[in-house]
Amino acid sequence: MAQAKRPRLSSNGSDASSLPLFCGFELTEKKVISLPASLGPVSAVSAWPTGKAGHFTAGSTADKHAVFAVGTSHGCIALVYSDEYTVVLENSGSSAVLQLLAKDSSAPASAISDAKPVPDVVAGDADGQVLVYVLGRVFSRNTLPAPISTLSADLNPNMPSSFSVGDMSGTIASCHAQDTLWRAQLDMGSQALPVVPGGADQRAAARLLDPTVNSACSVWLSDNHGLLTSYVLAASARGFIQLLSRGIPVHTIPLSTPCTSVCPGVFVASDISRELPGSSYTQAIVGDGSGQLLVLDNFELVPYAQVEYPIARIFSLPLRAFVGHDGPDVVVCATLSDTIYVLHQRKIVATYSAAFWPSAVDIVADFPGIGPAIVLVEPEALAGKSSSSSLHIISLRPLLDG
Repeated sequence: MAQAKRPRLSSNGSDASSLPLFCGFELTEKKVISLPASLGPVSAVSAWPTGKAGHFTAGSTADKHAVFAVGTSHGCIALVYSDEYTVVLENSGSSAVLQLLAKDSSAPASAISDAKPVPDVVAGDADGQVLVYVLGRVFSRNTLPAPISTLSADLNPNMPSSFSVGDMSGTIASCHAQDTLWRAQLDMGSQALPVVPGGADQRAAARLLDPTVNSACSVWLSDNHGLLTSYVLAASARGFIQLLSRGIPVHTIPLSTPCTSVCPGVFVASDISRELPGSSYTQAIVGDGSGQLLVLDNFELVPYAQVEYPIARIFSLPLRAFVGHDGPDVVVCATLSDTIYVLHQRKIVATYSAAFWPSAVDIVADFPGIGPAIVLVEPEALAGKSSSSSLHIISLRPLLDG
């Protein structure tokens, strides 16, 4: 694909004179929600309303509720409200829930309750099933060839109800509740896989043959005419990321270490982010198993930061969630450890060490009485209970100079 050429990002990647000066964040555990023992071990969580870039609405839960969709290894899916009210969704008795996505309800406005809002829930399980729940009931069911490995919302404003789904066979698809829009197979094509040096650990070589779609997101990038075009960015466990337009691969980027998580947003200053101040997903941040974070801008990867532990999940929160105006997004990075990192403008500005390794992590835009928060799932065995998990709500309070 012909690429639009713009000046490379500056080395410092920030326009500090126009932004508030963060001296850090204060991360504090504010609430623990114990889940009913009958749910079983929680394997996935998705918060609504989402705090992710492109979907933030300030004050969206004022005097109302944050809602958490939780899925368990027993195949149970439930909605847990910020007041600890829990309702189990229609249960098909499927296998372990691996991925969840809570979305704005697509039901008619007349059917939506203000007292207890019920978001749409997309669930992916170990059998490759993708189930869409509307108002708590199964609305549609689709099947991919292998267990579901990633779910993400489509940020295209023309397709607000669609989502991307990937599985462990390398299949990536764009879907909505009623149908599959397109389906593709990630493949390096004629490009060679990264070479494993002789004598290297054979498990490393085996990982390069793993076709799993580790993560996916949608992102807007400038085409050769300077127009923004929507792409799906998919990361393969084989060590590359691929950009797809309507299911057609248009650009492939080999990586030295397989990517484990991708997330859309605007993370460093660039021509696009300055020209389109209201846009919140013209870049993507890429994290890998070495703890490296890179930013994809205009089809190029540039360094962002390095953390100590392998990256499990990356989230972004718009700056206006904290200071009321636009700027580079705040990054929340969950790792394969008990440590959570918060980053802004290429710097680690806070860390949080939990007393456990979370079995699932998400962020919530506006927890009532708390504001933006991180949600950590404590496994039931670590909680000292026979069969109950708990949700830990960690507040994010910015510390500003002056």
